[in-house]
Amino acid sequence: MYTLYSMLGSCSMAVHVLLNEVQAPVTLKNVAGPTRPAEYLEINPRGSVPTLVDGDFVLREGAAILITLAEKHGSPLLPASGRDRARALEWLAFANATMHPAYSRAFFMHRHLGEDAKNNPLYDAVIASIQGLWNDVESTLQTQEYVCGKSCTLADILLTVIANWSPNLQQPVTFGPKTKGLFQRVVARPAYQQALKEENVTYKVAA
Repeated sequence: MYTLYSMLGSCSMAVHVLLNEVQAPVTLKNVAGPTRPAEYLEINPRGSVPTLVDGDFVLREGAAILITLAEKHGSPLLPASGRDRARALEWLAFANATMHPAYSRAFFMHRHLGEDAKNNPLYDAVIASIQGLWNDVESTLQTQEYVCGKSCTLADILLTVIANWSPNLQQPVTFGPKTKGLFQRVVARPAYQQALKEENVTYKVAA
């Protein structure tokens, strides 16, 4: 039995989806709130999510958790070797270390500037950077169904999770038809539907 410390609908949902994909039993602990619970800070002083507990082993950082679980359970969401694996890792790094921080910059401005964030000249640049990244995804999908080709990978799962944060932005981000098709395929997976239900999250950007 795993324990997943998370915030509902956040990047930790990608780990939740993967655990559902491999049919691994998991206890979800939501640590959302103005301050993190003391119990959580004892195992992750950074206070970030997700954190996975597997017996006496504690693993932090979403990408590391996703890769470790995929390898442990032999999930096809992470190819085993060769160029297919390299490409899957490249796109997972894009989702985790490029797309996610782009949204984080916007949410940082929200926290510190409130509704006035959209009036700050820097906010235009932040939204433009997010839009540019989704334009890159749309371009990649012109000749393939998933960012790595014919098969869904961890990157598709994480990108689909991140995209659903877009309605919380103070300026719109648009998704091309190929990108929306990607979201529809990923969200339709039973493991994703299960995670949405268990986290009480509505998926808003696939229509």
